[in-house]
Formats: sequence, structure tokens, C-alpha cells
Amino acid sequence: MRKPFYTDYVRHIMRFYARNLSLQFFKKDIDKHNWYVCHDVINTYSDRDKDILVYVYGSYDTFADNVYEMSKKHHVHQNYIWDMMKEFERKLAKQRSLI
Repeated sequence: MRKPFYTDYVRHIMRFYARNLSLQFFKKDIDKHNWYVCHDVINTYSDRDKDILVYVYGSYDTFADNVYEMSKKHHVHQNYIWDMMKEFERKLAKQRSLI
């Protein structure tokens, strides 16, 4: 199954957000806009799901390895996390007017 066209872009902006959670000053307006969009969308999730998403996108290992680590830590099936990521990426793409 092919991934949606927006996947790489929304993963890029979410990585930036997850690695800069307390950022207050931005070099570019687009970075600021993307950061706030990520912030707004992720705040629609529970605290546990926020932690999972921030870890998966913010860690420096592969997504597959990060999903595996979070599934072990939170005792959830890996498919739960992958499905949550798909839903999150779609919401983020909608907020960014990509779809």
C-alpha cells in the first residue's frame, strides 16, 4: 500500500515539533506556523498518546524501532501506534491545508 503524498512533509514538521517542544523563538515564520499546528493537533490526544507520538517522531531511531519501544513500554499493540500515527498525520495534513 502506498503512503499518502503528505506523509513525508507532516513527519518532517512533527519531528521538528517533537525535538523542540519548548521552542519560543523561530528562525522562519513557516517553522512557527508548523510548530503551532502540530501543537494544536497533538493536544487533541490523551497524555499517554501524546507521549507516544512525541517519542516516536522525536527520537533519532527509525519509526519502526520507536514504535516497537513504545508498544513495549505502554503495553499496546504496535498496530495501535501505527494507526494512531496515520490518523495524526491525516489531521495534521488537514490543518496545514494539504488535503
